[in-house]
Amino acid sequence: MTRLGILLAMTLPILANASPAVAADARTSHPARGDHISCRTTPPSRSRHRRGRAAGCVAGAKKRHSRSTAGAHVVTAPSRSGLARASAIARVLATPCQNAQLMPEPGDVALVRAAVLCLINMQRAQHGETPLILNAELEQAAEAHAQEMVSADYFDHVSPSGLTPVGRVRATGYIPSPMVGYVIGENLAWGTLSLATPEAIVAAWIASPGHLANILESQYRDTGVGVTPQAPAMLANGAPGATYAQEFGVIIH
Repeated sequence: MTRLGILLAMTLPILANASPAVAADARTSHPARGDHISCRTTPPSRSRHRRGRAAGCVAGAKKRHSRSTAGAHVVTAPSRSGLARASAIARVLATPCQNAQLMPEPGDVALVRAAVLCLINMQRAQHGETPLILNAELEQAAEAHAQEMVSADYFDHVSPSGLTPVGRVRATGYIPSPMVGYVIGENLAWGTLSLATPEAIVAAWIASPGHLANILESQYRDTGVGVTPQAPAMLANGAPGATYAQEFGVIIH
Protein backbone atom coordinates (compact mmCIF):
# COMPACT_ATOMS: atom_id res chain seq x y z
CA MET A 1 0.00 0.00 0.00
CA THR A 2 1.29 3.46 -0.90
CA ARG A 3 1.79 5.58 2.21
CA LEU A 4 3.01 9.05 3.12
CA GLY A 5 3.86 10.72 6.41
CA ILE A 6 4.69 14.33 7.30
CA LEU A 7 4.49 14.86 11.08
CA LEU A 8 3.53 18.33 12.29
CA ALA A 9 5.60 20.06 14.98
CA MET A 10 5.53 23.71 16.06
CA THR A 11 8.04 25.59 18.19
CA LEU A 12 8.17 28.88 20.04
CA PRO A 13 10.94 31.40 19.26
CA ILE A 14 14.27 30.72 21.00
CA LEU A 15 15.92 33.65 22.77
CA ALA A 16 19.61 34.38 22.33
CA ASN A 17 20.85 32.43 25.33
CA ALA A 18 18.08 29.81 25.55
CA SER A 19 18.86 26.11 25.40
CA PRO A 20 18.23 24.40 22.05
CA ALA A 21 16.05 21.96 23.99
CA VAL A 22 13.32 24.60 23.90
CA ALA A 23 12.74 23.54 20.30
CA ALA A 24 11.68 20.11 21.47
CA ASP A 25 9.78 21.13 24.58
CA ALA A 26 7.59 23.63 22.76
CA ARG A 27 6.37 21.44 19.94
CA THR A 28 2.99 19.81 19.48
CA SER A 29 2.76 16.73 17.30
CA HIS A 30 0.02 15.28 15.12
CA PRO A 31 1.30 11.89 13.86
CA ALA A 32 1.06 11.03 10.18
CA ARG A 33 0.23 14.59 9.20
CA GLY A 34 3.50 16.44 8.91
CA ASP A 35 6.73 17.52 10.51
CA HIS A 36 8.03 21.05 10.38
CA ILE A 37 9.88 23.09 12.93
CA SER A 38 11.16 26.66 13.15
CA CYS A 39 13.66 27.92 15.71
CA ARG A 40 14.94 31.46 16.03
CA THR A 41 17.27 33.56 18.12
CA THR A 42 18.76 37.04 17.92
CA PRO A 43 22.23 38.35 18.72
CA PRO A 44 22.50 39.31 22.41
CA SER A 45 22.82 43.00 21.56
CA ARG A 46 19.77 43.19 19.29
CA SER A 47 16.04 42.92 19.70
CA ARG A 48 14.10 39.97 18.31
CA HIS A 49 13.83 40.07 14.54
CA ARG A 50 10.23 40.17 13.35
CA ARG A 51 9.06 37.76 10.73
CA GLY A 52 8.07 39.13 7.36
CA ARG A 53 5.60 37.89 4.81
CA ALA A 54 5.36 38.78 1.15
CA ALA A 55 1.95 39.22 -0.43
CA GLY A 56 1.25 38.51 -4.05
CA CYS A 57 3.49 37.13 -6.79
CA VAL A 58 6.33 39.13 -8.34
CA ALA A 59 7.67 37.67 -11.56
CA GLY A 60 9.32 40.72 -13.07
CA ALA A 61 10.68 44.15 -12.29
CA LYS A 62 8.74 46.30 -9.86
CA LYS A 63 6.41 48.87 -11.38
CA ARG A 64 7.48 52.46 -11.28
CA HIS A 65 5.71 54.57 -8.69
CA SER A 66 4.71 58.18 -9.31
CA ARG A 67 3.99 60.95 -6.82
CA SER A 68 3.55 64.72 -7.00
CA THR A 69 5.78 67.10 -5.03
CA ALA A 70 5.17 70.84 -5.25
CA GLY A 71 3.60 70.46 -8.66
CA ALA A 72 6.47 68.36 -10.04
CA HIS A 73 6.00 64.81 -11.31
CA VAL A 74 8.61 62.53 -9.71
CA VAL A 75 9.20 59.03 -11.08
CA THR A 76 10.97 56.55 -8.79
CA ALA A 77 12.86 53.86 -10.68
CA PRO A 78 13.27 50.35 -9.30
CA SER A 79 16.31 49.99 -7.04
CA ARG A 80 19.26 47.83 -8.04
CA SER A 81 18.41 45.32 -5.31
CA GLY A 82 14.77 45.30 -6.43
CA LEU A 83 15.77 44.52 -10.01
CA ALA A 84 18.13 41.77 -8.86
CA ARG A 85 15.36 40.24 -6.76
CA ALA A 86 12.87 40.36 -9.62
CA SER A 87 15.44 38.88 -12.00
CA ALA A 88 16.18 35.97 -9.64
CA ILE A 89 12.48 35.20 -9.25
CA ALA A 90 11.92 35.41 -13.02
CA ARG A 91 14.77 32.96 -13.68
CA VAL A 92 13.25 30.42 -11.30
CA LEU A 93 9.81 30.74 -12.87
CA ALA A 94 11.29 30.26 -16.35
CA THR A 95 13.18 27.06 -15.46
CA PRO A 96 11.21 23.77 -15.43
CA CYS A 97 12.05 21.34 -12.63
CA GLN A 98 13.68 18.15 -13.85
CA ASN A 99 13.32 14.65 -12.31
CA ALA A 100 10.36 15.63 -10.13
CA GLN A 101 8.79 12.19 -10.58
CA LEU A 102 11.98 10.24 -10.01
CA MET A 103 11.81 7.40 -7.48
CA PRO A 104 14.75 7.77 -5.06
CA GLU A 105 17.41 5.10 -5.53
CA PRO A 106 21.02 5.00 -4.26
CA GLY A 107 22.31 6.11 -7.68
CA ASP A 108 20.01 9.10 -8.19
CA VAL A 109 19.92 10.79 -4.77
CA ALA A 110 21.71 13.89 -6.09
CA LEU A 111 19.08 14.30 -8.82
CA VAL A 112 16.27 13.89 -6.28
CA ARG A 113 17.81 16.53 -3.98
CA ALA A 114 18.10 18.94 -6.92
CA ALA A 115 14.46 18.30 -7.88
CA VAL A 116 13.28 19.08 -4.32
CA LEU A 117 15.24 22.33 -4.24
CA CYS A 118 13.86 23.33 -7.65
CA LEU A 119 10.25 22.63 -6.60
CA ILE A 120 10.69 24.53 -3.32
CA ASN A 121 12.21 27.54 -5.09
CA MET A 122 9.46 27.43 -7.71
CA GLN A 123 6.87 27.65 -4.92
CA ARG A 124 8.73 30.58 -3.34
CA ALA A 125 8.98 32.37 -6.68
CA GLN A 126 5.24 31.97 -7.28
CA HIS A 127 4.71 33.83 -4.00
CA GLY A 128 7.24 36.57 -4.75
CA GLU A 129 10.05 35.14 -2.59
CA THR A 130 13.68 34.86 -3.72
CA PRO A 131 15.19 31.39 -4.23
CA LEU A 132 17.01 29.61 -1.42
CA ILE A 133 20.72 28.93 -1.84
CA LEU A 134 22.11 25.44 -1.27
CA ASN A 135 24.34 25.41 1.82
CA ALA A 136 26.83 22.60 2.49
CA GLU A 137 26.44 22.69 6.28
CA LEU A 138 22.64 22.57 6.16
CA GLU A 139 22.80 19.74 3.59
CA GLN A 140 25.11 17.84 5.92
CA ALA A 141 22.62 18.21 8.78
CA ALA A 142 19.68 17.18 6.58
CA GLU A 143 21.47 14.12 5.16
CA ALA A 144 22.59 12.96 8.59
CA HIS A 145 19.08 13.27 10.02
CA ALA A 146 17.38 11.48 7.11
CA GLN A 147 19.87 8.61 7.34
CA GLU A 148 19.54 8.37 11.14
CA MET A 149 15.74 8.23 10.99
CA VAL A 150 16.04 5.18 8.73
CA SER A 151 18.88 3.45 10.58
CA ALA A 152 17.36 4.07 14.05
CA ASP A 153 13.80 3.47 12.79
CA TYR A 154 12.04 6.62 14.01
CA PHE A 155 10.45 9.74 12.51
CA ASP A 156 10.78 12.95 14.52
CA HIS A 157 12.67 16.23 14.75
CA VAL A 158 14.38 15.08 17.93
CA SER A 159 16.64 12.02 17.76
CA PRO A 160 16.50 9.21 20.33
CA SER A 161 19.64 10.72 21.87
CA GLY A 162 17.85 14.05 22.33
CA LEU A 163 19.57 15.96 19.52
CA THR A 164 17.36 18.80 18.19
CA PRO A 165 17.39 20.54 14.79
CA VAL A 166 19.37 23.44 16.28
CA GLY A 167 21.87 21.00 17.76
CA ARG A 168 22.31 19.20 14.43
CA VAL A 169 22.80 22.45 12.53
CA ARG A 170 25.12 23.90 15.17
CA ALA A 171 27.32 20.78 15.00
CA THR A 172 27.99 21.42 11.29
CA GLY A 173 29.36 24.91 11.96
CA TYR A 174 26.52 26.75 10.20
CA ILE A 175 25.96 28.90 13.30
CA PRO A 176 29.42 30.48 13.54
CA SER A 177 29.26 31.98 17.03
CA PRO A 178 27.04 32.32 20.11
CA MET A 179 27.09 36.06 19.39
CA VAL A 180 25.03 35.84 16.19
CA GLY A 181 21.31 35.36 15.79
CA TYR A 182 19.68 32.79 13.56
CA VAL A 183 16.41 31.36 12.34
CA ILE A 184 16.42 27.61 11.71
CA GLY A 185 13.57 25.56 10.21
CA GLU A 186 13.10 21.92 9.30
CA ASN A 187 10.57 19.98 7.20
CA LEU A 188 10.48 16.18 7.30
CA ALA A 189 8.65 13.59 5.22
CA TRP A 190 8.66 9.93 4.26
CA GLY A 191 6.74 8.13 1.54
CA THR A 192 6.47 4.80 -0.22
CA LEU A 193 6.10 3.91 -3.91
CA SER A 194 4.62 6.80 -5.94
CA LEU A 195 4.37 9.01 -2.82
CA ALA A 196 8.15 8.93 -2.39
CA THR A 197 8.93 11.12 -5.42
CA PRO A 198 10.09 14.75 -5.02
CA GLU A 199 6.84 15.94 -6.61
CA ALA A 200 4.66 14.02 -4.12
CA ILE A 201 6.72 15.02 -1.08
CA VAL A 202 6.81 18.74 -1.92
CA ALA A 203 3.09 18.69 -2.79
CA ALA A 204 2.36 17.25 0.66
CA TRP A 205 4.45 19.95 2.33
CA ILE A 206 2.72 22.67 0.32
CA ALA A 207 -0.70 21.32 1.35
CA SER A 208 0.24 21.67 5.04
CA PRO A 209 0.07 25.25 6.40
CA GLY A 210 2.96 24.71 8.83
CA HIS A 211 5.30 23.25 6.23
CA LEU A 212 4.30 25.90 3.70
CA ALA A 213 5.13 28.59 6.27
CA ASN A 214 8.70 27.26 6.43
CA ILE A 215 8.91 27.10 2.63
CA LEU A 216 7.70 30.68 2.17
CA GLU A 217 9.48 32.29 5.13
CA SER A 218 10.98 35.46 3.68
CA GLN A 219 13.90 35.56 6.11
CA TYR A 220 15.39 32.24 5.03
CA ARG A 221 18.35 32.47 2.68
CA ASP A 222 20.00 29.04 2.89
CA THR A 223 18.80 25.44 2.66
CA GLY A 224 19.99 21.86 2.61
CA VAL A 225 18.10 18.77 1.43
CA GLY A 226 18.69 15.23 2.67
CA VAL A 227 17.24 12.16 0.93
CA THR A 228 17.62 8.53 1.98
CA PRO A 229 16.11 6.01 -0.50
CA GLN A 230 14.33 4.06 2.21
CA ALA A 231 11.54 4.82 4.70
CA PRO A 232 11.68 3.92 8.41
CA ALA A 233 10.82 0.22 8.67
CA MET A 234 8.12 0.69 11.30
CA LEU A 235 6.24 2.96 8.88
CA ALA A 236 6.94 1.50 5.44
CA ASN A 237 5.62 -2.04 6.07
CA GLY A 238 8.23 -3.45 3.71
CA ALA A 239 7.37 -1.18 0.77
CA PRO A 240 10.14 0.69 -1.10
CA GLY A 241 10.24 4.36 -0.27
CA ALA A 242 12.32 7.32 0.86
CA THR A 243 12.86 9.68 3.77
CA TYR A 244 13.34 13.42 3.26
CA ALA A 245 14.67 16.22 5.45
CA GLN A 246 15.01 19.87 4.50
CA GLU A 247 16.79 22.43 6.66
CA PHE A 248 16.18 26.16 6.30
CA GLY A 249 18.35 28.86 7.79
CA VAL A 250 19.56 32.43 7.99
CA ILE A 251 22.27 33.97 10.14
CA ILE A 252 21.38 37.37 11.62
CA HIS A 253 24.52 39.40 12.38
